[in-house]
Amino acid sequence: MNTFSSLYDPQKKGEREPKLQTDQVQKLTPTHSLGRRIRAYDRAVHFAQKGHSITEISSETGMPDATIREWLLNGRRPWTRYELFKPTASDQLSYAIGVYIGDGSISRWRNRSFLRLSVKDREFADKFSCTCAQILGKEPYSVRYVEDRDRYETNVANVSFCKFLTRGLIELDRYVREHPSGFVRGLADSDGCPAVTTTKKRAEPWFFVQVVVATSTSIRLLSYTQTILGKYLGLKATLVYKGKPRPSVYKNRLFHSRKKVFDLRISRFSDAKKFSQVVGFELARKQKKLDAAIAVHERFGSGQGAVEEWTRRWEHRKGEWTLKKSVDWAIGFRKVSEIQLDVPDQDRLPNIIPGEGADCCNQE
Repeated sequence: MNTFSSLYDPQKKGEREPKLQTDQVQKLTPTHSLGRRIRAYDRAVHFAQKGHSITEISSETGMPDATIREWLLNGRRPWTRYELFKPTASDQLSYAIGVYIGDGSISRWRNRSFLRLSVKDREFADKFSCTCAQILGKEPYSVRYVEDRDRYETNVANVSFCKFLTRGLIELDRYVREHPSGFVRGLADSDGCPAVTTTKKRAEPWFFVQVVVATSTSIRLLSYTQTILGKYLGLKATLVYKGKPRPSVYKNRLFHSRKKVFDLRISRFSDAKKFSQVVGFELARKQKKLDAAIAVHERFGSGQGAVEEWTRRWEHRKGEWTLKKSVDWAIGFRKVSEIQLDVPDQDRLPNIIPGEGADCCNQE
């Protein structure tokens, strides 16, 4: 006999407990959170095992009679409409957390949640799509081009995964600390870049190679990332005041932000080189520029020779360094992976895709 068939057995009606008190029961709607539905399901099973009727259980749990009937008689579960996400610490999960904090957003429509990434770089959108698919055990999510915004977008529809990401840094900290390089890489792909500067020092040409890990108005986020870099990766980074955000146009009106923008920078060359080896950029265009700049510094130092070699292959246009069309970036350069660093083997992480930089980072 069905476990719950006794709910309709009239012979047992008199044996049931007195009618349950429902004065303070708050009615739930179908759009209530998955967590509350699961708790209601557990209570429904508990009361059913005690022999209560569908109506009594509905009054006690606040769920409609039809829902209780589906749960107890038809074997339906409240999570069948959802894909439950069980977090497991990994480099991919840390990377997704970094990208979400940097460039991602979560939108909600009724009882559905979407994790969205909208960027100018197709490679970035593809990489994030594949990473989320690996985490959730799915096929890569589609990436579409939004013409009116000149952006590539990918959406991940998973309620429990979105709820996990919105817990905040305090709750996500233990996942980040187990794989710190993934988190930093995701943040750097979103808001960071290599920063190559050719300037004069004491009237002599000078060549600087830095890494901007992130650019943000959140001192809390930058300080947290600074701690992760120093404590777990052995990299020294400093906060640099960058100014205020550029004015933005919304509905034909110009808005000025009062917030201050800061860079989290790795300025020491040895640390910039170690960053390329231990963390690196996942995006090829960023990693290639960092590799090329490090190779120039390794070969020519930081004086006039380095400046001449860099400007021979790269040109500064629209606020960033771009490779000249007639130049193959790889010719004459050693790959950074070939440079020996004093880094323990367990801390060395391979660059899956060899990783823009300039005097300022392009925000995507």
